[in-house]
Amino acid sequence: MELSKVYDGFIVADTLVIKAQVQVIRRELVRVYLSNVEQICRHFLEERIGKLSKFVEDKVRWSSFRAFWLGIDASSRRWMSRDKTDAILKVVKHFFIEKEVTSTLVMDSLYSGLKALEYQSKIIKGRAKLVDLEELPPPMIHVDKDLFVLADDVILLIERVVSDSLPHQLLPAKDDKCLQNRTKEGSSGDEFNKDSIEPDEMRLVELGHRTIEIFILVNIFSSRIEVSYQEAVALKRQEELIRQEEAAGQAENELKSKSGGTEKEKRAKKKQETIQQENTSQERISDNFSTEQAVLTTEKIDRLEDVSDVS
Repeated sequence: MELSKVYDGFIVADTLVIKAQVQVIRRELVRVYLSNVEQICRHFLEERIGKLSKFVEDKVRWSSFRAFWLGIDASSRRWMSRDKTDAILKVVKHFFIEKEVTSTLVMDSLYSGLKALEYQSKIIKGRAKLVDLEELPPPMIHVDKDLFVLADDVILLIERVVSDSLPHQLLPAKDDKCLQNRTKEGSSGDEFNKDSIEPDEMRLVELGHRTIEIFILVNIFSSRIEVSYQEAVALKRQEELIRQEEAAGQAENELKSKSGGTEKEKRAKKKQETIQQENTSQERISDNFSTEQAVLTTEKIDRLEDVSDVS
């Protein structure tokens, strides 16, 4: 561009002014950085879903949790299956990086996903008509005023998430039409394809919607439901230890009681033997005394007879 043309309409009060439509710039940024946003979201989802997968794959623990959850009354399950909408700030803090283009697009994706989630909740309540959200899967989370609420039983939702292959397909295939529309083969990337606008924008909504749902599900499960489950397990173990200690104490008392009874029997038997020995000894003494007395008496009689004969 010639310098003279730069001054014509672009220089205002010695300041260079570049006029451009913000919407066009944003669409171009989405076209260029959408793959990066997908990778960031996929990594986040795989990490969260991986935690749920490990929990489910532990058959003993999962079976124990199912028994715990199904044993709770419906009111307690409803109370544990919700969380304040302020929880969304945690995921925003996780992704936000100041002055980072990709971070800005992730924030935009999360915002669009949240709005889609709120709109779906209104549709379910009959306060809105289904428009432009046919491509989104059935919601796992409802927005009820200032609360996030699980749309179904937590066991069913976790099993659905773990068995779902979507986290492994967040990045589109190379022959995906959406990817082909973003950049034409052999182009420098400066050309803008109008056909890519709607798919790219919808893809941002899908990513944000999915990311928020998985985050809220995992957050509710980890911070509320699993905590209650662990407390119940700890209480059950404590009660089991108390029962074991009581049983051990009772067994010890019974053993002492039996041992004490045996000792009493031994002492009684020994006492009886002692008494018998004493009686036997006394009888012997008595017999000896009687014999000696008889001998003395006989000797005395003999002496008296001898004296009588002498007279």
